[in-house]
Amino acid sequence: MAAFTFLAFFRNRWKGKRWDAFHSPYLFRLFSYMANDAVRLEKMKAIELMRKAWQQNHESIQRTDLGMGSVHHSRSSQVPINKIARHSLSRPFQCRSMARLVHHEKPATLLELGTSLGISTAYLQEGCCKTKITTVEGDPNISRLAKITFEKLGLDQIELVTSGFDQYLAKEKTNSASIDLLFLDGNHESNALLAYYDLLKKRFTSQTIVIIDDIYWSKDMYNGWTKLIAMPEVTQSVDCFQFGVLFFRNEFLNKEHHILRIPFKALSMK
Repeated sequence: MAAFTFLAFFRNRWKGKRWDAFHSPYLFRLFSYMANDAVRLEKMKAIELMRKAWQQNHESIQRTDLGMGSVHHSRSSQVPINKIARHSLSRPFQCRSMARLVHHEKPATLLELGTSLGISTAYLQEGCCKTKITTVEGDPNISRLAKITFEKLGLDQIELVTSGFDQYLAKEKTNSASIDLLFLDGNHESNALLAYYDLLKKRFTSQTIVIIDDIYWSKDMYNGWTKLIAMPEVTQSVDCFQFGVLFFRNEFLNKEHHILRIPFKALSMK
C-alpha cells in the first residue's frame, strides 16, 4: 500500500461514518443494502471460485498496460496470471457491494471501462441479469482471460470490447444512448479520469450512477476524484475509500459529500 493510501486509510477511519448514517431515505436504503453481507446472490460463490482459480494459475502472459495499471508490474512485461489476480482485481467486499447496488437499482444499461479478468464484471451482471453490460479492456491477452471467466460462469450476455479506452470512446462519440451505471476502472491518472467523464457525461441522466474505482490510488487520482465531486451536475457523492459513487438525482435538495468508514472486512479477500 502506497504511503498516500496508507495515511488516507487512517483518515477514513477517523472521519468516516457508518454505511447507514444518511439523512436521505434513498441513500440510507441503498447503502444499507450494499453493506449487508447477509444478501448473497446466486453466483457470488462461483465467481469467488473463479477468482481463486486465477490466483492459483502460474501461467505468464505478455501484459500491455495502457493506463497506470498496477504498481506490481511494468507497462509491458511477462506477468504471472496469479499476480494479476491478487493485485489488480477489486476485493470481494467491493464487488459484493457493487453487485447489490445493481440488484437494488436494476439499471438497464451499464458501461465498465476496465474489465481485467472479468471478476467485477461478473458481479455486476449477477446484480441484475437483465442489465445490458458493455465492458472494455485494452489488453488483448487480459481480454482473452476475461472471456474465459464469462464462459465458465455462463455469462453470455456481456458485450466484451477489446480496445483502448480512448479509441473506444472516439468511436462512441456520436452515441447518445443513456448510461444508467458507469464503472470507471483501469486508468488511474486524474487527467484520463476527467477526460473519460467529460466525454461520457452527455449520456448521463438524473438517475445515472457513476462508480470510480481506487479513488485513493495516489494523490493524483484523489485530486481527480475531488474535481469530480465538485462538478455542478453532481448532487451527492459518497467516498467508500476503495471506490467512490456519484449521484445526479434532482430530488437531493443540498449538494453533499459523504465519507463512509471502510469496514476491516473490506480489506480481506473473503
